[in-house]
Amino acid sequence: MKQRTYYYITGTSQTGYQTQKVNFESEDLYDKEIITLAFHISELHNADKILKMFGLRDDTNYFYDQCRSVISVSESHQAEGGSSGFAFQAYFHNFPESVIHVNDRAIVVVSLEPKDETGANGLKDYWLVGYIHANIFDLRDKDGSLHEGFYYNMLRISERSENGRKVYRRKKIFTMIFSVLHSLVGVYGVHFAYASKGKENKAIHDALVLNSKTHKKHFETFPVRTNSVLNKFYGSKSAAAKLIDITDNTDKLKQLYKMLQRQKQDYVFNSVHSEELFLRLVDNIKKYSKTSKVYMLPDANGNIEAAGIAVNWGDYFALTLDNPKGFFKFLASLKLTDRLLYPIHLVGSVSGVQTLLKGMASKYLKEHKVYLSIINSYDADQYAAVKKGFLHDDYIFFIITDRLDHFIRLKEESKSPDGHVRFFIDNPIL
Repeated sequence: MKQRTYYYITGTSQTGYQTQKVNFESEDLYDKEIITLAFHISELHNADKILKMFGLRDDTNYFYDQCRSVISVSESHQAEGGSSGFAFQAYFHNFPESVIHVNDRAIVVVSLEPKDETGANGLKDYWLVGYIHANIFDLRDKDGSLHEGFYYNMLRISERSENGRKVYRRKKIFTMIFSVLHSLVGVYGVHFAYASKGKENKAIHDALVLNSKTHKKHFETFPVRTNSVLNKFYGSKSAAAKLIDITDNTDKLKQLYKMLQRQKQDYVFNSVHSEELFLRLVDNIKKYSKTSKVYMLPDANGNIEAAGIAVNWGDYFALTLDNPKGFFKFLASLKLTDRLLYPIHLVGSVSGVQTLLKGMASKYLKEHKVYLSIINSYDADQYAAVKKGFLHDDYIFFIITDRLDHFIRLKEESKSPDGHVRFFIDNPIL
């Protein structure tokens, strides 16, 4: 085990920063210095000031370029042989504004390797080694109490090469970063962490299991199916004509929220547990993405038959497939994956949700040239049948906790009538 250090930074550039130095053990095999920093996502705007504290180049634009290059690394969801699934690259537009507006309550963890040379100002240049978000969510228990958790996303490791060989990929840097995250849950004070990964990505799974055992945490997974539908064939013009935009209709949004709570208040990870949080989520999305909207399908009396948020991922990032196989290769050749629609927080009758989804698909194809919709489903999903796509990709959500008894109770209380545990999985970006 290697002794490593990370720095947990709180405060702001205006109020001043407080730095907590945290030592941890890592199984990584890299033999050079790595500086790991954890700070609130709002301070991405002040990255130059934080970097300077550690003797690193204080150039925010250079830092953003480094982040973009690492975030755009292919994310694989397939086994080494590549028998199924796909790998993709997501190029975030307007970084960091796009990621800040996904969730403005996140801790950014970055690992950097200083270069040997020192500039005239005494600061060192660096390579960005890894990047991840620990999104902070308040989770409401059935008894009304709140507990915080982390939802991890955007975990990327640099593909930097020297002499044709990957510098970081085979050095267990992923395991090192997860050791930081395991430590951070204790430093910050959360007891649940979860995220998604590709079903066939055995290397990540093995690293997570080993890391959880090392840090004496409980680890388990549950499956999620990501359905892909071609909007041209799945969509319906007649369904689109029935939809009403309620993005700015506060009364209708509040009605939608009440329906959402009736349906999902018992889910294990209920992170949108108040009307205020839901309205803030909608506001955050519409502030950044002008084409993401909330739509409802009215019933005969003008009330909500079905409703949901249509997140236009194309406003946040461009997605390209990396070495696509099978039908995904055909999709990539037509550039149909460049823009994606991601419907979330769906409520209402099954037939109503089907009309809602078909209407969204048709509307976004016609108005924004979005050719593909990505729709998540899972074992207890009452809408599973109407979400089925011509292609699907199996994901695994993993959960890490140090409160096993609490977690077991949450799962029991969340079970559907047919015995499936229900997890709250809708996040604006996976």
